Amino acid sequence: MGVIGCILGFLVVIYLVYKDWSVYIATFLGACVVILFTGSGFIASLTETFVSGIGTAIKSFFFMLMFGCIQSYIYRESGAAFSIADTIMNAFLKENVSNTKKNMIGMGIILVIGALLNLGGIIAGVVIVLMYPIALAVFERCDIPKKFILGILGAGSYTFTLTIPGSPQVTNVAAMTSLGTTAGVAPIPGLAGAAVEIVVILFIMNKMINHAREKGEHFQRHPLDPQNNASAARPNFVISIVPMLFLFVVFNVFNLHIIICLILSCLLSLVLFHKYLTLNQMKSLICQGATESVPMTLSVAAICGFAAVITNSEAFQTMLNAITSVNLSPILICWLVVALMCMLTGGSSTGQLVALPLIAPKLLKMGLNVNIIHRVSVFAATTLDSMPYCGSILMLLPMCHMKLKEIYPSMFVTTVVATTCGTATVALLCALFPGLA
Repeated sequence: MGVIGCILGFLVVIYLVYKDWSVYIATFLGACVVILFTGSGFIASLTETFVSGIGTAIKSFFFMLMFGCIQSYIYRESGAAFSIADTIMNAFLKENVSNTKKNMIGMGIILVIGALLNLGGIIAGVVIVLMYPIALAVFERCDIPKKFILGILGAGSYTFTLTIPGSPQVTNVAAMTSLGTTAGVAPIPGLAGAAVEIVVILFIMNKMINHAREKGEHFQRHPLDPQNNASAARPNFVISIVPMLFLFVVFNVFNLHIIICLILSCLLSLVLFHKYLTLNQMKSLICQGATESVPMTLSVAAICGFAAVITNSEAFQTMLNAITSVNLSPILICWLVVALMCMLTGGSSTGQLVALPLIAPKLLKMGLNVNIIHRVSVFAATTLDSMPYCGSILMLLPMCHMKLKEIYPSMFVTTVVATTCGTATVALLCALFPGLA
């Protein structure tokens, strides 16, 4: 009954969130279903377990998202984001090019910038917040319908950048922590898997965008989105990228904490862009950015609270035991168990930290190389972690002022379909050529 309750709880959360119910109500009702079927104490499960999960998320993400949002507002209101986008688009996008070429250039720009920031060590969710105003300008120039914006931003933050050999992101670090491996193990399968993901993303998304245009869909800003005034004064391209480069350098070279890096980057942005912002604007955008970060943080926190109720139940341990006892190829066991754990916990790093200590000893006894376990697990971790109830997705809805059912199809393609193809590539190469690890 407990296992059934856990599954029903997830289905309740997925259904209600997709029907535009508040994530707080959805996770509360989902937790109630789990508590009812598992026989846990109702009040204790809500006020202790659920709230404890919320507190963990707030502790981890509150200041990162707050200063990430403030930086995003600074770039939006000063015009720096539009300056970056316009300069790059003017260099690559010529007149009378085909829609497909527009799509490829627009997506390529967002993927490259996003990948550089992510591989520089900036947290993936923060990168999307920072990139949002730039992506808006790129989408406008390429006339790509806005419903694809989080799918493309997610492609540059939630896919190969988390799993590529050498990535400093928590998904790769979680495997290192659990297995005692290094960041760059199994480089050839990892790079091949990343390449497959990029190809799948560009191919399918191009088809989807062109199909949407054929139906008469075009780019349209939400009234609350920043508006691009082409005649307004704005910092030039070089000045505009300085705070981003500064953030990249102080985080990677000087190894400062990401929160300190974001604070310093915000201050530097205010100094460099002060000519384009009045004092009242500075106060307003700082306050607005801080305020907008709260629902983003709480959306993630609500999902973490629900996941805590699940993972603290006896039924969850029963599911873990059942999954780890499946009689399959060791590589497939690694893929399956990690993917399902990440789906259940709603996070690519959390799922690995739960699954790997349980399955790694068994896989090693079956003769599977620890480097293969690492690379397969990090790729598998990104396949099912982005279900509709995923906090990393729900936190972005207030920022883009769109509904989940509008943005999720493209996110499913980039963060589930493409990552599954990449994982299959890694698993196949490791199975056929284990020496590559």
